Order: sequence, then structure tokens, then C-alpha cells
Amino acid sequence: MKIQFIKNYNKNVLTWQECLNNFNESVVNNELVKYKELGFFVSHSAHKIEKLKIILKDLNLKIAHLYFNVSIQENNFGPHKDPDDVYFWQCQGITQWTIENKDVYILEPGDLIIVPKNILHNVKALTPRVGISMSEK
Repeated sequence: MKIQFIKNYNKNVLTWQECLNNFNESVVNNELVKYKELGFFVSHSAHKIEKLKIILKDLNLKIAHLYFNVSIQENNFGPHKDPDDVYFWQCQGITQWTIENKDVYILEPGDLIIVPKNILHNVKALTPRVGISMSEK
């Protein structure tokens, strides 16, 4: 499998409010949440968002994590590889994806990128942003 970039995959994106509600619910229910200083957060319960269930079904995926930055100063996770194929749907704001330290993709609301497992990638928030990372398992 190679990198797939689908411009305007689905423009019916999640709102900031839907994402903040999901994040708050995850915190209140003591579900897995990751965060870094300066406003980078990850909720592992995005699959509960009603609007997202349609996307998961369309892509035949089961797992969804909500990523958001309220500041562009945070560097997220840095360059890394994932053990599973990653489907990332940009919902709010803009991110820059650098693949294998050479190919660059700019994702805007509605765009989808699919990164095969074990491919080095780095994500940088160019604006405050919300996105959903999805996988099969």
C-alpha cells in the first residue's frame, strides 16, 4: 500500500463543539486521554461521536482517536511510525504531514490521508486544529 491523499473526502466535518464534548466525556469517564503542555490533546474515544460512525462505516474501520491542538507551539508526537495503517480525517484547521522526511501534504478540513503501517511520518499543526485518526484495530 502507498500513501493515499484524498482532497475533500468528506466536508461534513466534526465541529469544535462536538470534539470538545467528546474530549470532556472522556475525561469525566476516566477514559484514555493523552496530552502535552501547550495544548495538544488526544482522546481515544472518538468512535462514540455520532457523525464519525458514518465515516468509520464507510472506511470499514473500528478505532478512532481525536487529536486536537489549541496552539501551534506544541510539536505533537514528532516523527514516528505506527504499527497499523492510519487513516486521518482533517476536521478543523490545517496540518502539514511530512512522509519519510521528503513528501509533504497539506490537509484542510474534509481531507483524508492514508499512511501505511511502518511509514515514518510527522504531523505539524499549522493552525489550531482537530483531526481524527482511524484504524482497523
